[in-house]
Amino acid sequence: MSHPLYIELLGPLRIRWHGTELPIRAQRLQALLAVLALRANQICTASELLDAVWQDNPPGTGVKVLPPYIYRLRRTLPEDILTHTSDGYLLRLDEDALDVTEFENAVRRATELRERGELDAAAAEYRTALALHRGEPLAGLPGQFLAAQRLRLAERRDKVFGERVDVDLERGRAAELVAELVPAVAARPFDERLAGQLMQALSADGRQADALDVYSRTRQTLIDELGVEPGPALREVHQTILRNETTAQVRDELPYAGATFVGRDAELGHLADVLSATDSQAPPIVAIDGMAGVGKTALAVNTARKLARRYPDGLLFVDLHGHTPGRPPLDVKAALDHLLLGADVPAAAIPHTLEKAQALWRTTVEGRRVLVVLDNALDSTTVNQLLPGSPTCGVLITSRTQLTGLDVRDRLHLGLLDSTDATDLLAALVGAERATADVAASNDLIERCGNLPLALRIAGARLRHRPAWTVAHINQRLDRVGRRLTELTADGLGIAAAFQLSYDQLAPKQQRMFRLLSALPGRDFDRYGAAALVDCAPEEAADLAESLVDANLLLEPTPDRYQFHDLIRDYAAELARTTDVDPDVATDRLLEYYVQTANHPLAQQGNAPFLELGDRPLVVELPALDTIRQAVTWADAEAVNLAAAVEQALARGRLEYTWLVALGSMRLLQLRGYRQQEKQVIELGLEAARRAGNRQAEAHMLHALSSYLRGRGNTQGATDALREALELLPDDADPRVRGRLYTSLGLAMQTVDPFGEALPALRKAADIAREVQDDLLLGRALTFSGLALSNACEYVDAEQSYTAALAILRPRGASGLRADALSGLTTCYVNLGRLDEAMASATEARDVAVELESSFSIPFALARLALVNRLQGNVDTALAQSREAVAVAEHGGNEQVRWSARQSLGTTLLAAGETDEALECFEYVHRGAVADQNNAYIVGALEGLSDHAAAVGDPAKAAAYLEEALTISDEVSPARSVGLRTKLTNL
Repeated sequence: MSHPLYIELLGPLRIRWHGTELPIRAQRLQALLAVLALRANQICTASELLDAVWQDNPPGTGVKVLPPYIYRLRRTLPEDILTHTSDGYLLRLDEDALDVTEFENAVRRATELRERGELDAAAAEYRTALALHRGEPLAGLPGQFLAAQRLRLAERRDKVFGERVDVDLERGRAAELVAELVPAVAARPFDERLAGQLMQALSADGRQADALDVYSRTRQTLIDELGVEPGPALREVHQTILRNETTAQVRDELPYAGATFVGRDAELGHLADVLSATDSQAPPIVAIDGMAGVGKTALAVNTARKLARRYPDGLLFVDLHGHTPGRPPLDVKAALDHLLLGADVPAAAIPHTLEKAQALWRTTVEGRRVLVVLDNALDSTTVNQLLPGSPTCGVLITSRTQLTGLDVRDRLHLGLLDSTDATDLLAALVGAERATADVAASNDLIERCGNLPLALRIAGARLRHRPAWTVAHINQRLDRVGRRLTELTADGLGIAAAFQLSYDQLAPKQQRMFRLLSALPGRDFDRYGAAALVDCAPEEAADLAESLVDANLLLEPTPDRYQFHDLIRDYAAELARTTDVDPDVATDRLLEYYVQTANHPLAQQGNAPFLELGDRPLVVELPALDTIRQAVTWADAEAVNLAAAVEQALARGRLEYTWLVALGSMRLLQLRGYRQQEKQVIELGLEAARRAGNRQAEAHMLHALSSYLRGRGNTQGATDALREALELLPDDADPRVRGRLYTSLGLAMQTVDPFGEALPALRKAADIAREVQDDLLLGRALTFSGLALSNACEYVDAEQSYTAALAILRPRGASGLRADALSGLTTCYVNLGRLDEAMASATEARDVAVELESSFSIPFALARLALVNRLQGNVDTALAQSREAVAVAEHGGNEQVRWSARQSLGTTLLAAGETDEALECFEYVHRGAVADQNNAYIVGALEGLSDHAAAVGDPAKAAAYLEEALTISDEVSPARSVGLRTKLTNL
């Protein structure tokens, strides 16, 4: 007992303090304590206590007799247990300090367990409750009140004993019960329920004659002693035994479900609810499907066990061997024979024909509450012929395939274990101490096993039988190339063998696709990627993929996108290595698909590509990319897969495809904020170009590298890469490539040296564009010229350059370049004091960015709109737009977009007088920019911090921030220093 004070009333009264019995010898004092304990934590008035304790012999002094007894109790009990209030007396007890309360709690737990079908646990709780009774409750204590309580507690004990006997009967413990019930019936000859239970136990134990004899003796006793016949319940037990001279024990064919079934609480609850429903004219039938090793059979058996009380007439189990190594699927007639035997039909009475056996099966179970588990089904045809028709029956079906041909009450796709359940399973398999000794290694093992129960069980078994192994050691073994499936084999049980059974059921076309899909470099794929790999039409690829989903060999996490479980991918790859002669042909088709789709203009969201594909022959069918929405959706889904494709192409020595896919994918990665993957594909593409000795390809990759470096604020690195690219270009290279390099060089230098290098480079780009009549290149050169002039505060010239660029870009539709030109034009209009025109250009920029769904352009455009509204006095509108810019940037932008949006919000918040939140914005930008060494944004953040300090009345700190900003700006952006010095002078 964990509680220090414990009072026992279910027998002679006893009180213990820290396990030591406290003596209370006076009978009236015991009675007083018993009354107070039975009403623990309730106030008892003096008159109530007098009536309860002294009713049989009330003293003449009335309630004055109480105080001496209360005093004696207080001296015996621990301090503050018995208190006196203005209304009466109160005995304070914890919930577990009284055996009566402990008894009721145990009975409540037992009842709940019984209702859930957990009969073994329920029986144990009933026994725990009954063990608290040590004899007659409140033995020897005087008074009518306690006599009534004594009778109540005894009857409660007898009722609970009967409930426990019922549970034991359901558990099939007939032989044990007979020995217990015979003396109980002799002691209580008028208890018809007890007599009926003894009769049921004797009958279930094959002793029908003895059961009928118990009825005869009980009936005679009732007639002789009470002059009454047995009640209807006992008579029904008697008739049941007479009707079934050889009543057998309830059939329970459920197999052992394992000692470590963990989790699946939601699934267990759902299945129990469906199979317990009684509001239908058809039987509740549930089909469970899932990949090999996911635990379908264990779930079905554990569910059936929990529902044993709901289906008292039998729990039947048939393994249909749809995917059993070395065994053909079970014949329908053989399955029916098994079911009929389970329904107590003698073997000699089972018909030889399938149709008659089906009719007998359905007739036999009509009206009976039988639960049937049809495990490991191969197809719907087999199962349909085994289903009962009676709504009183229930059926659980498990299969590796989705049995779409079945008309069932419910379907449950059993997925992988979640991280919590997988952790609990590993702890149960290898021991909690071993599993928690290295939590990181345990989590890694769960990941390597793909949260698949069978894989975890095999890994756990190997660890359990190898005490010298650590979890980290088995992880190292699993990481050896091509060894994971081999390592996940133990005692003849292996992951590969389980998967092979599913694979063997596939048609040849399905098998080929299954194998080739293992070559996909990314996490998931759509019909077009699969079609490119398999060399078929996308519609056929989709049909094949869906058939593999039905077979639970592929997952479909979102509509029309598919992926492998990691272990199944390993199995498919092993098959491909040993079966397919030239898988490189298939992977080259996939890479060509990626090259052509990623470089589609709309996939690039209107940005100038790093590469012109020209008239490249179309060898695969591409998805429809007719609208920006379609292109953005495709790019969102495939960006990370493209990065994986670049890595795979280089590993396979496909150098040209490496840099081609890298050039197409880096912008898609950049636009989605995948900076690490963007850097990786550029490095891999550059390595491939250099290994191939292709100078023009190397120049393309250096161009892409400059874009990445400029985005990270590394102007020097970006310009060095561009100059190297220009030197690498052969004289006969496409002049447009040289023109694009010049535009990027001008963009990189626009803050450092707008007049000395940026504008001359941009003029060269414009000249090339006019010479080759490339309007898009000219639009880029003019846009970036506007940016350089604007940063140099030459707003009139900048406006002219932006306007000329937009004359080219507007007819071409929405593009990121057009949105950037409009945002730049807005800045010019603001500085020229033309706010109405600024509002128009900012609104157009926002509309173009929204059409593009660009997480880059939308925040910049919204920030310009906020600026114009703030200057026009619409601070609330400006604040809303600034907050929207932050929300969009947080959702999909990169670091610079997020910093820019926060900078804009901070400035707007200062205008709204919300200085504390404004400070948070500027500090956020400063922290990020310093960590990233991005000088341009460090300067902007310092200027914002200076504005905040000035707004809160701290000019000294404001000046310090500006001076720090100038030390950086003078080096990286001299044009900006002019405005900062003016602001410092005006402080």
